[in-house]
Amino acid sequence: MKDIQSLVSDYTKDKKHLQLVIGIVREGDVEYYSFDNNNKKSMIPPEHKLFEIGSITKVFTSILLLEMEKEKLLSSDDSVGKFVQNVENDYLNKITLRSLATHTSGLPILATNHNLAKKRSNPYSMYTEQDLTAFLSTADYTDSIGSFGYSNIAVGLLGYILCKVSGSTYDELLKKYITSPLKMNETAVMLDAEKNSRFLNGHASSGKRVPHWDLSIHVGAGGIKSSVSDLSLFVQANLNDDNPIASTLQKSHLPISIGNSNRYFGWGEDNLLDKVILWHNGGSAGFNSYLAFNKELRVGVVLLSNYSFFSNSLMDHYLAQIRKWMTKKEPSQGTMIDSTGIKILEEIMQREASLK
Repeated sequence: MKDIQSLVSDYTKDKKHLQLVIGIVREGDVEYYSFDNNNKKSMIPPEHKLFEIGSITKVFTSILLLEMEKEKLLSSDDSVGKFVQNVENDYLNKITLRSLATHTSGLPILATNHNLAKKRSNPYSMYTEQDLTAFLSTADYTDSIGSFGYSNIAVGLLGYILCKVSGSTYDELLKKYITSPLKMNETAVMLDAEKNSRFLNGHASSGKRVPHWDLSIHVGAGGIKSSVSDLSLFVQANLNDDNPIASTLQKSHLPISIGNSNRYFGWGEDNLLDKVILWHNGGSAGFNSYLAFNKELRVGVVLLSNYSFFSNSLMDHYLAQIRKWMTKKEPSQGTMIDSTGIKILEEIMQREASLK
């Protein structure tokens, strides 16, 4: 794409330490673009640098649920209460694994006993299994069941349940069901020494370097690190029905009617050029990401940035995520990478449509 510089210029300006990597995906090939404002040059190819992908992890967690369901290890219609046996709370028997994956369980974005200020630099690392149990023992959001409410604790709980049922770590599940079949060898939660050498530093919107996040109990909601090369393979797998987990990916593309809206296992839905796109974004203290594709034209896009879209207040970040998902409007306190990704995808779709 000759004009990609103009499409990203608004996002890249005034970001001193920025490293932005883009994958433009078609069914049969991928084009990579990178923008690096850092004076220190690296020998690592941009497409193989690793980023925190934040909430894009939620898509992977939903796919793990569908894969384990296919093996009859559990059912997406199973109640949450079935798997939290040390807690007696009838509300947990009213919500299902499906409702966790589709953000329709009524659970809030964060558990009410999750104090973000306890360790602002790494806010999830302090939240324990005991904290989760304490929250679930009194949680009651029955009145909100079936209504959409973006929830980190819901998908974190889903990942926690999948690990408990399988007796495996999240990384072991990820490798068994997704990354090994799709040859995504650069995608993991816990990084070995070689991968860690390619893991970028993250920066707040102010440009200040910030620590990496440890998601702990919430790993299924946002713990994955990956490269644009691997995520482009993932998009291709979603566009191409000839891969080892094609049937599961296809199921994740099917809308589920819940209340008065359609929800998906992991994905968000939007319309671009009168065509449906499936997407997810991600944000942590130092990274921002966006992934989207259109199956009809067989195209997609991945953008990974080592700049966050928010600054000092973590709660502002989570409220911004809710607003983004529900209103599709940009948050006021920073620039999300989503709008840049949408512009690029729209350009690709226009070109592909003109060729048909």
